[in-house]
Amino acid sequence: MTSGSEKRRRGDTITVRVTPDERAAIDELSALRGMSVGAFMRAAALGDPGPRAQRRVPIDAKMLRRLVGEVGRVGNNLNQIAHRLNARNEYDEARLQAALAAHDDLRKAILAVLGVPTK
Repeated sequence: MTSGSEKRRRGDTITVRVTPDERAAIDELSALRGMSVGAFMRAAALGDPGPRAQRRVPIDAKMLRRLVGEVGRVGNNLNQIAHRLNARNEYDEARLQAALAAHDDLRKAILAVLGVPTK
């Protein structure tokens, strides 16, 4: 008697040689479709990625780079506000509200890029 279900018995491998450019294209296409490379190759060859294929959230790298820049900007604003609070025990409420709103917008944008619904 063998252990594991029929779905978990993937023991055979197929080795295919590709150029670095071809590998980069395969990696990019599989990421765009939200699949592992193995699931992508099964889908391309067989029309189906398999019953236990791991789905990945497609990542928009350009958007994530922009969001990282925004995180820095918002962090800088919050740091300046904290510095004023510590140094003079005063703050600019409008600037604080704007920074907090920017932080919330940034949080929602990151979640959207990751495919997580927001309220």
